[in-house]
Amino acid sequence: MGNFTFSVVVSILLLHSFALSLNSITTDKHALISFKNSITSDPYAILSTNWSQNSTSVCNWIGVSCGLKHHRVTALNLSGYGLVGTVAPHLGNLTFLRYLDISFNSFTGILPFELSKLRRLKVMNVGANSFTGKIPTWLGSLPQLEKLYLYKNSFLGIIPSSLSNQMLQILNLNYNQLSGSIPYAIFNVSSLREIRIRNNSLSGWLPSDMCDNLPNIEALDISANQLSGQISPNIWKCRHLQELVLSINHFNGKIPSEIESLSILKELYLGLNDFKGKRISI
Repeated sequence: MGNFTFSVVVSILLLHSFALSLNSITTDKHALISFKNSITSDPYAILSTNWSQNSTSVCNWIGVSCGLKHHRVTALNLSGYGLVGTVAPHLGNLTFLRYLDISFNSFTGILPFELSKLRRLKVMNVGANSFTGKIPTWLGSLPQLEKLYLYKNSFLGIIPSSLSNQMLQILNLNYNQLSGSIPYAIFNVSSLREIRIRNNSLSGWLPSDMCDNLPNIEALDISANQLSGQISPNIWKCRHLQELVLSINHFNGKIPSEIESLSILKELYLGLNDFKGKRISI
């Protein structure tokens, strides 16, 4: 009798687990179908011919990758397919998603708040689209985010100070319509390797302790803005810096000779500023 009861309990638990798994997979499918339905133009017929409601598994769909254990969607890569439309809020239900790349399309509108539920997301690339509005503050609440690409859109307003995720390595906000100053909080994210915010309308200056707080920085490109002030002599502390692009701004004063001690620097652009004094040699 005991063995029979045990077997029944195990069977019930297995069925419950299977039902939960099936519901989760169905949730992923509904999220992707909703995303598909928000597309108004699919010039290469990628989604219209491949993403079928009748498919047994979304894991075989173009651009979709799933985990081996739970068969949940872990990656969505639809870069460069010429898609036109908006991002459906239901995409936030892909709670196992780690990689999202919808760059080089023609998405419009805003990034929906529901994407803040993507707590496992490590890479988010929505560059080269036509997104508008302010950069969402909720992006700073994604705890696993390592790489954020928002370049070549029409984001405007200030850069939110919440955009200082403690695991962030790459931040690319190039070619938008951002104004105000670069939040000091961003210069405190020690994991950052690349900061790229060229071609905006940013003002303000670089903090003198920037290199104390960015020990891993390899690339800093803030060219074509309205930044001013002087470059701190402490720039030598950015020992891993390989690319320093400060051109087309209003930086002034002398170019610190300490730049010469950046031994692995490969690219240095300081032109079209208000620097005075002698040139340096690298």
